Amino acid sequence: MTDGLVRHSLSAAELAIIGSGVLPGPLITSLKRAIASRNIALLEVIRRLSGPASATGRMIGALWQELEQRADRGLAVLVSPQVGAWAEDTLRAEGRGDPEVLVAALGRRASGGFRLDTGEPLRSHFGFDIAETMTRARWAALCREALQLLAARHGRTAASLTELITTIVPVNSPAPADAFSGTSGAAFGAVALSPPIGSAQLAAAFSHELQHHVLAATQEIVALTEPDHPARFAVPWRDDPRNAAATLQGIYAHAAICEFHRAEWRDGPTADANANVAAYALWRQATAQALTMLLDSGALTPAGRALAEAVGGRIFPLLAEAVPGWARQRAETELASRRVLSSSSVRYRG
Repeated sequence: MTDGLVRHSLSAAELAIIGSGVLPGPLITSLKRAIASRNIALLEVIRRLSGPASATGRMIGALWQELEQRADRGLAVLVSPQVGAWAEDTLRAEGRGDPEVLVAALGRRASGGFRLDTGEPLRSHFGFDIAETMTRARWAALCREALQLLAARHGRTAASLTELITTIVPVNSPAPADAFSGTSGAAFGAVALSPPIGSAQLAAAFSHELQHHVLAATQEIVALTEPDHPARFAVPWRDDPRNAAATLQGIYAHAAICEFHRAEWRDGPTADANANVAAYALWRQATAQALTMLLDSGALTPAGRALAEAVGGRIFPLLAEAVPGWARQRAETELASRRVLSSSSVRYRG
């Protein structure tokens, strides 16, 4: 299996495409293959660390044999969040992971659509209490409604979402007053979510967290920020200064949130128009502000600059779009307050 490892690359043109928010099918496949290569490498390190004759070594060896015989399953298994989370957590424990946890997790892996996963290794990997206040049937209904909303007004997000996100881990929000969503770079394809109040909130969370998966996979292929750059950035969506890599992640994700609320304001339900235009006015300004700081910092590599400038091509022109005066004023007031911002009562981790 490790003979299949390849060096992945992205051209400046492909980075600009990613920055533009458009993900053609071949580019999605390239990102998934990069995650698969990373997970192969991690599992092989664990196999050698544990010893090929150990229970863990035998399990990984059996997985290699199975995937070589079933090449049609290989990519889907190797990019699953269960594999990535187990591998990272096992390496942190110096190879002392329970192989049966991964075997059981792969047995309940998603095979189309979203799967609600409350078991290990994702439960411990995300580190939040599992939410039990909403039934699986209600989760399924909200996911269907959120996908329908995205397909109707956010087509490119819907198409990428079904390719890249497979698993939902329902968790209790660490801040009970806010809904919560978060991702892990290791658990590619999984989103930790507190129970949403409705499908629109869930659709917005999906739109945001999808971007973190895209950028995490991109960063597996090419460095977007200078690793030793000392700059730290005060961004409106966090209460702690962020390094360049985390700042770029937040900018990329909030650009999608900005576009989500713009489309909902223009084409969504009239009853929600005021809330959406307020969120749009806020996030276009907040995202542009953070992006300007990052572009001026010298912390981006040439690859990162190609991607970030493409994000700017989406965000900066929106600043000239007319919105109601009250929405613009509210956005300016909130940004000037220097308090941590949230959108639609959702607190994103990133």
